[in-house]
Amino acid sequence: MTASREITAEGGSAVPLRVDHVADDPAEPACMLHCTDIEGTELRVAVQEPSTTESSLEPGEWYRFSRVVQSGSLGAHLLFQSESDGIERIQAPEPQTHPPLAEHDTPWLVQLGASDERIAVTVQPRSTDETGNVRVEDPETYEIAAVCFAYCDRSSDATVYHREERDTRDEQLLLEHVVEDLSEAEGATLVTRGYDRFPLEMLYQRLAQASGGGVVGTGAERVLNGCFHATPESVPVRSEADTVVEAARQLGIEVDPILLSDYDIGIDRTDWRGEMDTMPLSSVSDPRMADGDYATLVEWYLGPEDGSVDSAQLAHCLKAYASADLGLLRELVAHGTMDRLGCLRLSESRLGG
Repeated sequence: MTASREITAEGGSAVPLRVDHVADDPAEPACMLHCTDIEGTELRVAVQEPSTTESSLEPGEWYRFSRVVQSGSLGAHLLFQSESDGIERIQAPEPQTHPPLAEHDTPWLVQLGASDERIAVTVQPRSTDETGNVRVEDPETYEIAAVCFAYCDRSSDATVYHREERDTRDEQLLLEHVVEDLSEAEGATLVTRGYDRFPLEMLYQRLAQASGGGVVGTGAERVLNGCFHATPESVPVRSEADTVVEAARQLGIEVDPILLSDYDIGIDRTDWRGEMDTMPLSSVSDPRMADGDYATLVEWYLGPEDGSVDSAQLAHCLKAYASADLGLLRELVAHGTMDRLGCLRLSESRLGG
């Protein structure tokens, strides 16, 4: 029997998979199947030109998919060219044990648990574009304001690196610390909150910008190449929840928002929210902190000293918001929801391009 990690980008393979969920959106050109292979790896299979066959697949049942290949996209999923005779229902096969990471020559797909470390990561950008927009592919439109780490398999405290000054040298010093930490975590799996690679893409782009500038060493961005990347995308799908937060609460994980009312920063939130172009929350008095609040407050923090602002309270507020997702990610890993994810090794072909 063929395991998912043995599938190549050419020729196609017949692979047995248990279908866990069918995400069939008529508006999308491909049907996405959430599956589990014989080694227990959770992965996705993109079905091109889906037919009625895919929509009739029964969750929990095993099928043999013919002519499956690696996807050329950045996501960790396989590609199946839909054909009427390409899917056959089968009896549940005997499970197999995946080999350790060291035995993989050029691992495309690995078990998340095969990595030595699992590290929750958050990356908080600071827009430098006059429109206020952050375009991930254009590092001139943003800088890194904060990077936070938390080892998921240790009881150690989180590490929070946050900008203290507006000068870009301060960003470079922050990035230098990040490079030092990641250099000691080669082979680790970096777990981020979003369903894409944007947090690590932003980090890669700004590292490349700072590379060789006197503080950050030349080629520093390549420190990410030795890591893997996983997101909790499949967690709500497999628990039939609408969001990661809802899925976490089903597991008994407390997810509390950062409240501006907990920090006496010396400014009322209604003062700056009244000038915001868009208000993502229910009202200007809503105590929950959002990205727009962070974007405004970080500029005050890095700007000229203002006697009306309590800098210490503002610093606590910003750092709490920048690191808020670490607890959620650590708890999801601790509950085993991400132990068997198929995830890609990061590389320059996937980052920065």
